[in-house]
Parts: sequence; structure tokens; C-alpha cells
Amino acid sequence: MIISYNFYYARPGHAGAVLQQRILASDLRARLGLPRGRIISKIEGGDDWPDVIWRLDFAGMAEQDADMKARAASPEFEAVRQGMRRLYRRFERPLYAPLGRHARLQDGQASPSLLLYGVYCDAAAGAAVRAALNVVPAVEFSSGATDVPRFLCETGAAGLPQELLQNLGGPAARIERSVWRVADQGEELPPADQ
Repeated sequence: MIISYNFYYARPGHAGAVLQQRILASDLRARLGLPRGRIISKIEGGDDWPDVIWRLDFAGMAEQDADMKARAASPEFEAVRQGMRRLYRRFERPLYAPLGRHARLQDGQASPSLLLYGVYCDAAAGAAVRAALNVVPAVEFSSGATDVPRFLCETGAAGLPQELLQNLGGPAARIERSVWRVADQGEELPPADQ
């Protein structure tokens, strides 16, 4: 499984416009027959966190590549991309791989908000962090960006257990927590005649 993220760092005063443009892009994805993906917008978190995140899970790289080709073939999608480029100051498209049993909150745990923890660490600490995170919804960076968390953990409002955070404090260089609003769960739009 490949977990693709788009991290949008808005220009000052443009976070709302970035969110609306991302929703427009997901609407267009649905019209093109592609999955919408999930969109979350930052409520609270440092400047190292993007303002808007889009996520889509792919079975593998072939599916991710086919998705990118379908978008590239659409002049309408390219116009949406051009509009987005005017709104952000930084864009990253990191790819992550799941850790443990799951990489996302399980079905039935959907909530209007969630917490993300970013764990920044060097390669030497990676194995210890990976082992500690194996029991929570987490993903590990595999490629495609610079200066992004090596690990991402997604939780509900309760957050990560305090004991786990203390265990991560040793090998991890930095742990950052942020709060997000789920702006679009990624469900398909109902047909226009409904």
C-alpha cells in the first residue's frame, strides 16, 4: 500500500482559499471517475505543519501512477492546479507506507476532527520509533518530499497514550502535535438527480 499526501502551505491569509481549491480539485476528481481522497484543514499546530492536507491510499505505485496520468490528461484539472499554485507558498507530495496493522483510524471511528503527530527522527532512531508506533495508526515516510515528518500518527481526540509519547521522547528528535478538521471524508458525491 502507498499512502499519498499533498501538503499545502498557504500564503498568508489564503488558508481558506487553499481549502476551497482542494475541495474543487476533489470534486473534479470524482467527475473524472477518480477517488476524491480525504481533505483535512489545520485547526491548531505549528508553522511546520501544512494548512491543508489531502490523502489517498493506493494499492501500489502502479495505481498511484495511473491516477497521476489521468489527472495530467485533463486540461480542467491542470487549470485547477494552476489556481492552487497561486494560493500556496509551499507544496509537498510525500509518499508514506503503513506501519503495523493499520495506518488510519478504523471504520466507525470517523470524527469531525482528529489529531496528527509528526515524529521527526534520524535514520538511526527509525527502528526504535517504528517498533513503538506499531500499535497505533501510523505511516512511515518513503519518498517525495523534504523536511516532512518521518512518521505520521493519526488519532481521535484522546491522542496518543502518554506512555507511548514518553517512549518516543528518547529516540525521536522531535514530536509535533496538530489538530485538524475533516473537511471532506472522501465519500463520492450523490448523483446530480438526487
